[in-house]
Formats: sequence, structure tokens, C-alpha cells
Amino acid sequence: MENIALKRTPLYSSHLELKARMVPFAGYDMPVQYVGLLEETRACRKDIGLFDVSHMGQFSIQGKAALEEVQKLVTNDLSKIQIGQAQYNMLCNEAGGVIDDLVIYRRGEEHIYICVNASNRDTDFAWMKSHLPPTVSLEDESDSTALIAVQGPKAEKLLSTIADQELIYTLKYYWAREGLIAGIPTYISRTGYTGEDGFELYVPAEKASFLWNALLSHGKPFNLTPCGLGARDTLRLEMGYPLHGHELSPSITPLQAGLSWVVKLQKPLPFIGQPALKEEASVGPRKLLRAYRINDRRIARQGYPVFDKSGRKVGEITSGTHSPHLEAPIALGFIDKEVAEEETLWVEIRQSKIQITKTKLPFVQSHAKKV
Repeated sequence: MENIALKRTPLYSSHLELKARMVPFAGYDMPVQYVGLLEETRACRKDIGLFDVSHMGQFSIQGKAALEEVQKLVTNDLSKIQIGQAQYNMLCNEAGGVIDDLVIYRRGEEHIYICVNASNRDTDFAWMKSHLPPTVSLEDESDSTALIAVQGPKAEKLLSTIADQELIYTLKYYWAREGLIAGIPTYISRTGYTGEDGFELYVPAEKASFLWNALLSHGKPFNLTPCGLGARDTLRLEMGYPLHGHELSPSITPLQAGLSWVVKLQKPLPFIGQPALKEEASVGPRKLLRAYRINDRRIARQGYPVFDKSGRKVGEITSGTHSPHLEAPIALGFIDKEVAEEETLWVEIRQSKIQITKTKLPFVQSHAKKV
């Protein structure tokens, strides 16, 4: 079997210097942890976590009809956002399944900027290319762009020491602005996938190491901690945020994943997947995503079967981990709609059926600065 060479982000050498444990992820050699998953997860909730998310993809779509043409591809309503604003969105196929979940920026009057998942970059680009007209341009800027996330309750204070204070303090949740961070031209976005206040910094790839080191240096008084993919996954799961390939996929619709708020079935321009989603909305999804506390120390992993009290299989786990903040295992799973509201079900973990208890999301309170 031929070995496929892993890609490296512009910060690969920085991770090695910090003695990160590297693992293959979405075709990249990525840091899964530095000092430890629990320590990194707690650091992000208490102080600041620093993440290299340069493996994510960035697309630029430009032209007079850019907004209208992208509207036809996604479920949310882009006409509702202003220049400088971001919006969470879904790219769906004709059956309503999720090709990818995206963050879309209205970067200019004729400029749409999209952040896509690393594992779906090629698929997303091909899909968009085949559905966008030649009147707009589509460019993949992923390789020339680095993305650094600064997340945690002290993120704002840190960035205000190396950037314009007014810019940092006045930037609203899910808005972005051009500015200088440590003297580097940066597209500064008040977004993230941890549930904490924070920023995502889009910078030229060749400037990534300089900015990373500046953040490490200036972050010392704020107890900044580099964090890997392990902590990132735990943090997003504590919020109940979906991960493509787990809670979302081409065979899973946003309605099944509890994301109906991202689907504007009546928006003026029809979008791909709209008829299928309208039909599903009229009868209700056949399965629903639910959150559970595991009544045991063992972790329920993706694919583990879920049973009702009669022993009938009624679903399966999509994501599971140990929550450092609840000091207990947590999980998300798709459950047949007939029993989705049952308070107690059972998951099979290594041939033992363990009781699980339905709970509300998020598992841990969010501190994202939404005002």
C-alpha cells in the first residue's frame, strides 16, 4: 500500500520545538497535544488556549453576483448579514445531506470568504466550482493562508496588548475586520469552536511563525497554553457543537442534527437541498441528535450502539469523551425519534450495557462574547 505524504501547516516546525505529539489528521501532520489533553482543555476555559487550525480551508469568491450565487448553495440567508459579518452555514446535496458546515464572511460588497473543514476542502471546492457560474471567480487560498485561534477568557486582553485596543474590544461576536496583530496584516474574526470568547486570525502563511511566537511571548502573563486537536475536540463536544464526519455527513441533514436555525426554508433564493429539507421538515426527522451523560467512568465512542429498555437498538453514539469540567463522560448520539425523548437509554461499551441519561446542551456553559 502506497504511503501518502502528509501535508504540513506553516507552523509545523513550531510544534516540533514545543515537543507536541503529532498525528495524521485530514491529510495533515497535526499536533494532538502538547502538555496533555486535560491540562490544555482546562487552560482554554480558565485562561487562553492557542490553536493552529491552518489545516482548515479558505475559499474566496468574488464578482458582482457573488452573494446571490453562494446563496443558491447554502441553507442560511446571506442577505441578512452586513459587510464584515460572518454566518454559520451548511452546504447541502440534493437530498439535504450536509456536504460540509462552513463559516461564511461577507468580506466586501462583491467578496464572499469561506472557511471550510480540512477533510472536505477538495470536495467542497469541486462542488462549488461545478455549481457556480463563470461570472464569479472561485479561488482556493488555503495553502497561502494560516489560521491561528486564540480562545479563552483572557484572549481579548492578550490581543489588546499587541493590536489596536479599540479594534479588539469593539469587534462583535461573528464579525471580522482587517487589522494589525503584532504588526502583521490580519483578518481578525471574533469566532471560534470552543464556547469561550476568542478570535480566529487569518494571516499570510509566511507570517504565521512570527505571529505564533509573538502570541506565545506576549501570552506568558496570561498563562497562554498551546493546545492540540485533542483539546479542541473536547472543548467543542462540551458545547455540543457538531463535527463533520460525526454529527454531520452527506447522509445526515441539518434538521436531524438539531440545526434547523441554520436552515431558512423560505429564503428568497432557492438553494440546493431545499425541496428535500422542506419535505423532511413537514413530517419531522426520523432520527434526532441527543446529548447524554454516561453513568459510568467508561467513554462511549463513535459507533457504539444505543438500546432502549426492551433491548432494541434505537441509535448510536456519534461523539464521546471525558469532560474535564464535569469530571464525567459525555456523548452525543442519533436516536430514533420514537424514543428520542426518553430520559434513560443504554449504550453498549465493551459488551456491557451502560445506562445513559439525556441532558440539555451545552454540557458546559458557553462564555462566548455575544453582546
